[in-house]
Amino acid sequence: MSTARAGTRLLTLAVCAILAACAAEPVKPPPKPAVVMAHPEPPPTTLSPLGHAMAHGEPWTSLTASFVMQDCADSPLIRANAAMYTRSPAHFEQRLKNALPLMMYVQKQLQAAGIPGEFAMLPMLESSYQPVEPSHRGDPGGMWQMMPATARRHGLTTSRDYDGLRDPVASTRAAIRMLKRLDKQFGDWRLVDMAYNAGPYAVVSALRKHPDMGDGAIPDIPVSRTTRTHLARLMALSCILRDPQRFNVELPTPSPADALQTIEVPADTRLRSVADMAEISESTLRALNPGYRGERIPDDSPRTLLLPVDAAQSLADALTVNASESVAQVDTHEPNAGPSDRLPLPAEPARSSMPAPTAFAPPSHTKRHRVRKGETLWSIAHRYHVSVADLKRWNDLHDDDLRTGEELRIKG
Repeated sequence: MSTARAGTRLLTLAVCAILAACAAEPVKPPPKPAVVMAHPEPPPTTLSPLGHAMAHGEPWTSLTASFVMQDCADSPLIRANAAMYTRSPAHFEQRLKNALPLMMYVQKQLQAAGIPGEFAMLPMLESSYQPVEPSHRGDPGGMWQMMPATARRHGLTTSRDYDGLRDPVASTRAAIRMLKRLDKQFGDWRLVDMAYNAGPYAVVSALRKHPDMGDGAIPDIPVSRTTRTHLARLMALSCILRDPQRFNVELPTPSPADALQTIEVPADTRLRSVADMAEISESTLRALNPGYRGERIPDDSPRTLLLPVDAAQSLADALTVNASESVAQVDTHEPNAGPSDRLPLPAEPARSSMPAPTAFAPPSHTKRHRVRKGETLWSIAHRYHVSVADLKRWNDLHDDDLRTGEELRIKG
């Protein structure tokens, strides 16, 4: 072999060795860009004493941590709906931002009730968290889009001046009762969503015909396309929140004003007076509490209002100082805390020479109430303006279950 040929061969071998070394080196994918928050993180001290500073990533971190359903990668129908929702990322982000205060409130209620976080997206799917008024008698209404008959079975009431379907506090409590009852019946949260959309009978009938649900993300049972799409959209919305970068979405950052709190007020209180004492506009008060349609808080309503944390504190302070005219008690749990079986009690009025309001006089006699179909401890307590805890104590009840025809003692 000539010297020239040997040199050429050595050069070729060296190049091959270099190329082999490059091929063996793993190629690292470029890092994903960080999500840019819509607003700077609020400092911890900006919330009122009733609230808590929001940790970085809240409420999205705790929301997605409570998800239990599969990712959208498992179903073309889920992926298609996720793409549909995020066709315009800016539009989707604005919808989330508009719904954020109520979504945070609902998330806390679901968390306290042990319901997966995916169902915080149910009002987004149904109404974009808008308190939709039924177009015709018997149509679904409110942000949960519940049917009136279903709503009545779960404790919601309606009168000339109050519509429980459009009350975010009462309707959320009713939706939670319904979801927990469906979970007890079906034991699968995907079937719970299908039953919420189509009714329990439709799902029971489908399972009877096809008990094997298959291995896919969407149960393979003979339900309508509308019901299958309903579940796919719920899972698609959850998928977007789980991995927003994948869909070019930036999740909005909540401000302290987005934290909401409940406060109970006396019957017959003027809404305009409530707004003045809470130091907010009447339009803001009504937007957060669209179930109250008249000028005053009706006696046959739950009388629980939803307010920004600071406004709730202002209202509680004003009512306590002016206890001779009206008394209220803020729920002392953290903002957006879960539902409680115990209704808030009236605040301790300031010492005064004036007599106590007759609305809060101690019980003087005992009534009897026979439980009708669909009634709950909560709805009966509100009817007689007593607490659920007192109802249980007066009747030696250890749980919330009632039997139709059962007779309860009501003191007062």
